[in-house]
Amino acid sequence: MTTFDAGRLALVNSLALQQVTSFLSNDMQVLGPDGEVVATVQTQGGGLSRMLMGSRRLLVCDGDDGRPLFELQDPATFGRDRFQVLDPAGLPLANLRREVGFFRTAVSVEVVDGTVFRVEGDLLDHDYRMIAGEVPIARAVSQWSGFGNALMGRSRYRLELDPAMPPVVRCAVLGTAIALDLLRAKDAHRND
Repeated sequence: MTTFDAGRLALVNSLALQQVTSFLSNDMQVLGPDGEVVATVQTQGGGLSRMLMGSRRLLVCDGDDGRPLFELQDPATFGRDRFQVLDPAGLPLANLRREVGFFRTAVSVEVVDGTVFRVEGDLLDHDYRMIAGEVPIARAVSQWSGFGNALMGRSRYRLELDPAMPPVVRCAVLGTAIALDLLRAKDAHRND
């Protein structure tokens, strides 16, 4: 496999993900430790499909030059939720799948470079780890986003990455964190 260009994401090991819009979209900013924009997440697709089925496609762009890094797709499926992370040319980078779990959400991820990881912890409260084999590769923890954001239902959390992680796996990890936000939104919608 050729080297994958993850832009600024390849250089930063501590990310803050914060939702910047809330109605019918999951737009986010991905910030570095000094508040610099590492990447942006833009909801794609028509408003009608998002209203009926939720956000189905999210484009993640580099914070430096705005070029697409990858796209997260949530194809309509029956049964378990599945997500795909695709490179800018539409080729697969990773596949995510919600696993059957009692009283918890479990997710497994397969990356095109052969890396396989799972997500463990409290996904609803942004307190989880991503683990490849027995090695932790990422950790998410909730952060206070401010009173106004809390009232609007906007979240903010920190994602700490293993510095040795290859760029393609970094994209899969960020895609997984975004997919978990979509799963939370779907679960909240189903429970309403």
